[in-house]
Amino acid sequence: MQQVIDFFGGLFDTSLWPPRWHCGRWSEFHGWLYIISDLLIFSAYFAMPVIIVRYIASRTHARFHKVYFLFAAFILACGFTHLLDAITFWYPVYRFNALVRFITGVISWTTVYYLIKLLPVAFSLKTAEELEAEVEQRKRAEEDLHVKVRLLNEAQEIAKMGHWELVPDANSFMFSDNLVKIYGAGQPYISFAQFLEHVHSEDRNNADTAIKQAIADKRSIDFYHRINTPEGLVKTMHTRGEIVTGKDGGILKIIGTAQDVTEQKQIEQELLIKSSALESKNDELQKFAYVASHDLQEPLRKIRTFISRMQNPAEDYSPEKAHQYMEKIIGAAARMQKLIEDVLSFSRISSADSLFLFARTDLSVVVASVLTDMEVFIENSKAVIHVSQLPVIEANDTQMGQLFQNMIANSIKFKKDDADPVISISARVIGGFDIAAPGHIKARYKFTGWKENKFWDREQFVSIRITDNGIGFDPQFADRIFEAFQRLSGMYEGTGIGLAICKKIVENHNGMITVESKPGEGTSFTITLPVSQANFDQNINSL
Repeated sequence: MQQVIDFFGGLFDTSLWPPRWHCGRWSEFHGWLYIISDLLIFSAYFAMPVIIVRYIASRTHARFHKVYFLFAAFILACGFTHLLDAITFWYPVYRFNALVRFITGVISWTTVYYLIKLLPVAFSLKTAEELEAEVEQRKRAEEDLHVKVRLLNEAQEIAKMGHWELVPDANSFMFSDNLVKIYGAGQPYISFAQFLEHVHSEDRNNADTAIKQAIADKRSIDFYHRINTPEGLVKTMHTRGEIVTGKDGGILKIIGTAQDVTEQKQIEQELLIKSSALESKNDELQKFAYVASHDLQEPLRKIRTFISRMQNPAEDYSPEKAHQYMEKIIGAAARMQKLIEDVLSFSRISSADSLFLFARTDLSVVVASVLTDMEVFIENSKAVIHVSQLPVIEANDTQMGQLFQNMIANSIKFKKDDADPVISISARVIGGFDIAAPGHIKARYKFTGWKENKFWDREQFVSIRITDNGIGFDPQFADRIFEAFQRLSGMYEGTGIGLAICKKIVENHNGMITVESKPGEGTSFTITLPVSQANFDQNINSL
C-alpha cells in the first residue's frame, strides 16, 4: 500500500530517472528519429478521434454511439503514450507514463467487451434485399391498404423507402410520411405536376413518360430518377409501382414504393472508376511483361550470340571482325540500358498518380528552366524554339518540366536530315479570354476528357500547342504513338516510352493530349489541361 501512496505522491517526480537522452548511447539522428516518429503517431492518433466525434455529432441517428466514443478514447489514449515517450527524452515522468498506459489498457479491454456484446446485434441487421422481401410479403398478407402502410413504415424508414399512390383521374399523388421527408414535399398530398417539379430537370421528361406510358399500357413501373430537395440536395430514387384496376378493367390507381438509392449509386460509380483504373493498370502490366519477354531479351540475346562467337576457338575471325563483334555487343548493351532507364521512368510516373501535389505553377517559368537544362543539346542540334506567353495553372511543376522536356526532345530527335528543327510552343485559354487575366470568365465549358464516357465541367482550361517541322508520321498511328513500348518501324527509333510518359503526366493532371501529323510535314501536339484542379474528385464522383 505504501508503494501505491509513494507512486501517486510522486506522479510527476523526475528525480529518480535520467532523461532518456542520457540512457544508452543515442545519436542525434537516432534520438530525433524516435522523437519525431512518436510525435507523428501521436498527431495521427489525436486527429482520428476528432474525426470520429465530428462524424457522430453529425449523425444523430447513428447506432452504437458508445462504441464510437470508446474507439475515440482508445485511440486518443494510445496517442498519449507515444507523446509521453517523446517527452521522456527531456522529462522522465515514468510514473505518469505507467498510469497512462494502465488507463489505455482499461479502455482497450472495455472496447473489446462492448464489441463482443454488439456482434450478435450487428449480425442480426437485415440487408436491403431482406427488407424489400419483407415489404412484399406484408403487401400480400394485408387486405386493407392503410393497415399495410402503417406496418411498412418502420421497415421503409430503415431502408430509406416510402410508398405512394397516384390516382390518375384525380391527378393526385399521395406520399407516405417517409417519402414526404425524403422529397421535402411538405405535405402528403400533391398534384402530379408538383411531383414533377421535385424531379431533376434532366430526368423530368423521362419520369413523366415512364408513368404515362405505364398507365397507357397498364403495366408495372420501374425506373430511376433524381430529385431536388428544398435543402439543395440531389438524391437518386428507385421508383416502382403496380396498376390497380376495377371490375370494368379501368385504372383505379397506381400504388408503389420509392427508395433513396443515392449512396448505392455513388458506390457503384466509385467501383466503375476503380474498375476502369484497374483495367488500365492491368494493360500496363501486360505491356511490362511484353518488354521483359521480348524487348529486354532481344539485346541480351544479341550480346550472348556475339560473345559465344568470340569464345568459339573453331571460328576464324580477324581483329577487324572481333572489333565489329565488340561494337555490336556495346550497342546492344547501350540499347538495353536505355530501355531499362525508360521503363523505370514510366514506372515512377505511373506509380505516383496520387502522390504528387498541385500548386500554382507558371508554365513560362517551367519552360524557361527546361530550355536552360537542355541548352547544350539544343545548341548541338541547331534547334530554334519559339515560346509564346504561357499561363499560370494548378499543376505539379516537376512533372510539367518532365512533360515539356520530353516533348522538346522528341521534336528534336525526329527532325529532318536537310533542315534544322524549328519548334513552337503556344497556349490559349479556351473561351477566348486573355491568358494574362484568366480569372475573367463568365461561362462554363464542358470538356470531354480521356476517361471513356466521362466528362467534367471546368470554368476555364488551357490548350497548349507544340509544333515542329520534323519528319512527321502517318495519321493512322496517332493513337499508337502514346502507348508504352510501341514504336513505329523504319526511321522512328527509340524505346517507345517517351510519349507514353507525356500522356501519363497529362492524365495525372486530369487533361488530354492529342496529335496531328503527316509524313514530311511536321507534327503538332495539343495538350488540354484544367486551369484549376479544385474539386476534380468531387466532380468525377458525381457523374
